[in-house]
Amino acid sequence: MDKTQFQQILRTKGSYSTDIDGDNRSVIDRLFGWSNLVYYINVWRTIYSGHLYAQRGEMVPETWGDHSYRVVRTVEACGGKLHISGMKPIHDINGPVVYVSNHMSLLETLLLPVILLQFNYPAIVVKKSLTTYPIFGDMMRAVEPIALDRLNPREDLKKVLTEGKENLSAGRSVLIFPQSTRSASIDPKKFNSLGVKLASRAGVPIVPLAVKTDFHGKGKLIKDMGKIDRKKHIYLKFGAPIKTEKNSKEVHEQTISFITKNLLKWTVKKEKHNDTRPAIKPALR
Repeated sequence: MDKTQFQQILRTKGSYSTDIDGDNRSVIDRLFGWSNLVYYINVWRTIYSGHLYAQRGEMVPETWGDHSYRVVRTVEACGGKLHISGMKPIHDINGPVVYVSNHMSLLETLLLPVILLQFNYPAIVVKKSLTTYPIFGDMMRAVEPIALDRLNPREDLKKVLTEGKENLSAGRSVLIFPQSTRSASIDPKKFNSLGVKLASRAGVPIVPLAVKTDFHGKGKLIKDMGKIDRKKHIYLKFGAPIKTEKNSKEVHEQTISFITKNLLKWTVKKEKHNDTRPAIKPALR
């Protein structure tokens, strides 16, 4: 399966799931069990390749999608099980949206481009520090994110509303992670309403997005390089678009509720199956 076929499955079915009965792991992984080594070598090779493309001015949307799809294949080559669902209603929207998602690990940032690019060229709201990282920063700057200092909430709000609206007017959707830091759970008090404010001002729908990406653990020395856990399935579920003509508080609460309920469902099902079976059926609708 190549990137085009992967995106075609998402367009026609609105969902995708890794074959739960097959073994997609690489030969080296199957023979020696070097999952972490295989995973990080391939992820960082992909990031370095993106850095080279960015330096040459060639990190266009198509190239960004190609590199993101490499991460999909890397995850599956290390025995990861990926489940994407809820995408059919988004295909019915003729225009950009604001995606509001919880933030669990670096993995969703790497996986989402190839998924979202089938609709339009998304602008991701990120910490400005990510754009200054060696190697990775070049690729981040090349895809034209909305970079925030995270020092002055008032200035961050102003920048998101200004640049976010400009991007939406140009036909680019905006992806926002309202949590101030990556977390396995959601604290509604720390889940800001920036996405709702932007969508309301621009007159576009909100699309809630629940992600569970703790397959990619936290590292002791390097935060983004922890052990991978094949028992933890990866979930990305999109909610039905929410019109922002509604009361903003109601839209914000509806978004949080969607994400929270799905995180709880995946956790309960994981416990029920004792981490040995997927938390959802292969074709999730």
